[in-house]
Amino acid sequence: MLELFRSRRRAIVWFVEAGLLVSLVCAGAAVIEGFRDVATVSRVFDAAAITLVAQASLYYHGLYGPSPVRDLRTLAWKVARALGVSVLLLWLVFQGFSDAATERFGAVALGLVAGALVLPLFRTGLARAVASDRFCKRTLVLGSGPLADAVITGARTHDTGGMRFVGRLVQEGDPGRAAPDVLGVYDELPRIAGEYGVRHIIVCAADRRGKLPIDALLELKFRGVEIEEGVEFYERITGKIFVRELRPSQLVFANGFRVAKRTLLGKRLLDVVCASIGLVLGAPLMLLTAIAVKLDSPGPVLYSQVRAGVFGRPFTIYKFRSMRTDAEADGKARWASEDDPRVTRVGRFIRRARLDELPQLWNVLCGDMSLVGPRPERPSFTEELEREIPFFRQRLFVKPGLTGYAQVRYHYGATTEDQLEKLQHDLFYIKTLSVWFDLSILLDTVKVVLLRIGSR
Repeated sequence: MLELFRSRRRAIVWFVEAGLLVSLVCAGAAVIEGFRDVATVSRVFDAAAITLVAQASLYYHGLYGPSPVRDLRTLAWKVARALGVSVLLLWLVFQGFSDAATERFGAVALGLVAGALVLPLFRTGLARAVASDRFCKRTLVLGSGPLADAVITGARTHDTGGMRFVGRLVQEGDPGRAAPDVLGVYDELPRIAGEYGVRHIIVCAADRRGKLPIDALLELKFRGVEIEEGVEFYERITGKIFVRELRPSQLVFANGFRVAKRTLLGKRLLDVVCASIGLVLGAPLMLLTAIAVKLDSPGPVLYSQVRAGVFGRPFTIYKFRSMRTDAEADGKARWASEDDPRVTRVGRFIRRARLDELPQLWNVLCGDMSLVGPRPERPSFTEELEREIPFFRQRLFVKPGLTGYAQVRYHYGATTEDQLEKLQHDLFYIKTLSVWFDLSILLDTVKVVLLRIGSR
């Protein structure tokens, strides 16, 4: 949840909607109880606390994510459902207080019902204003190839703060010159930038030596046009690092990819505290899970396997067994697949609920793993993927995690292409690693577990 504040526009929307909800809850109280009774500082603080619950529900329903909901009907339904859940939760909380507090619940419900009407209208109006000719940022892409395609796709599916893609320029003789979105070649940059009112240029050219119109770019920059590297733009809007055209020098000289000792100390402290609490509080649930696994199919309750740890050092991971004991009778390691026939009945449930991962809290406590980090892979898989995917080994520079940025942002990876996509998330996590980022991922993990996203 903390990650939404990485985007200035999303953070502004969050604060504006917080103000709207506080005002609506106070207005609902004024309608029911009278203005004199609610015009106090304490009641405003109460409204703020109620608003935090409502906005947490909005967040967990995907309404503060990087991909905005553009369809009004879908937006209205999601907002209504999220605020309905928050009303239900608040009603349960109010039942534990005095009768006077319970009587005030009607005012809370009235304010949030009004919010279900106001928020979709606010977001729709904001989206139209940002996309209007007066406020939109007309953007031109320089180059072709995988990076240019990824940038254009990302700009169309993510929150870009009102950016409007007008087209792209390619090098003279480029085979993609006839594509419908190509407006011309590099030499025509000054004319096309002026003709289309370009305020933002994203450079995605793979071959740049002596090819880019440097003089034209410099002149446009001094005239106030924003010039941005394609890799940096892609990373900013998607929260991923574009690996397909990543060069070693970019890792060596880039900001980030350097973990301070205080960050490692903070992560370790968080790991020990949370793993200890988790083992104690989760003991009854783990006992029930162990009994269910034992009764469902013959074999041991726990399943151990060697995984690649930090810097590739092997360690033994522990999980509740979710597959038959003969799942790999031929000795060949295989990815889990959708509706995998090797998974037992109880195993399917505990995988969906992530209960099979609970014994890994012991690995976290012992220091082999962290609460947050890249998914620990088997050494055979790691060696295979290192040969096929560039920079795959770099994900081993931090401890593997019980959960991770790639796990909460992408579904289960069972193919090389999936692993490449997850690597882009993992490298972004390593580059921007912090305790705050870990806390944000842990909050997102709750959503993933509740919605059963990505498990197999």
